[in-house]
Amino acid sequence: MTVESTPPPAGVVPIDPGGPYDTVLSRGTAYLPGRVRSTLVEAGGITQLLVTVLWDAVRHPTGYWTDTIDEMAFTIKRSYIAIFFALSGFLLMLSVPSQKFLNLAGVDELYGPLLLVQSTRTFTVWVATLLVAGVVGASMTAELGSRKVREELDAMEVMGIDPIRTLVLPRIVSVTIVTTLLAIPAELITIGSSVFSAMFIGGISPANSLQFEFGTLSPVEVVSLILNCFLAGLLIGAICCYKGINASGGAIGLGRAVNQAVVISFVSLFVMQLGYNALVLGFFPGLGEFR
Repeated sequence: MTVESTPPPAGVVPIDPGGPYDTVLSRGTAYLPGRVRSTLVEAGGITQLLVTVLWDAVRHPTGYWTDTIDEMAFTIKRSYIAIFFALSGFLLMLSVPSQKFLNLAGVDELYGPLLLVQSTRTFTVWVATLLVAGVVGASMTAELGSRKVREELDAMEVMGIDPIRTLVLPRIVSVTIVTTLLAIPAELITIGSSVFSAMFIGGISPANSLQFEFGTLSPVEVVSLILNCFLAGLLIGAICCYKGINASGGAIGLGRAVNQAVVISFVSLFVMQLGYNALVLGFFPGLGEFR
């Protein structure tokens, strides 16, 4: 005797045995609205790709460093001018009106404790990572997406070459290292912009300005900045590589994938910053004190 199956409600994806919703954990995903379901699927795909790359990099830590170094050199060569001028311009535009406001308020001595620490936690990381996502991430997505559209990734799999280890892993490692190394120059640009504004607008000598700033900036802040950039690099690399290797629809689909990769990176970095800074201040509440 056969049992007739009841059709699912309208707007619900039917559960196909052996399909993407055949496990107990993901079975309820089929009943979510389309936009929510697609967001969860992409988030899960990005997480799965990142975990796969990290596990592969740790389990077999050789064989990809040559490609990683080449990718880092190529990335730095094509983006360091844009990143330098954008960092300098944005942080200088932030420093000048802030120093002017504090000068009018008569509290120039708060310039270091207020602006430099907040810039180190938020603006320095935000600007540096957004530039990496907009310049390096977009280029990475376009390169991998063009390979996907031309079916080069499928051809590599047919030949027995793993495209994840060959193409994705070196790019994620390289963008992570570049973003982490960018933390120190970005902080130096922040300090230089602060000294410039304090000297020409607030009338504070460079020695006093640096004394105010380094009296407040603790080693924990610097380590937190580097770790923040490291996590941001992992996030940017995973998102952009995922969108690149899943691009479809020809040139239009490739352009859409690049746009989505940059936008998703921006939103994800903002959300990550909120959680990361909350954790750091929770573990080190004394970072918010003036010294």
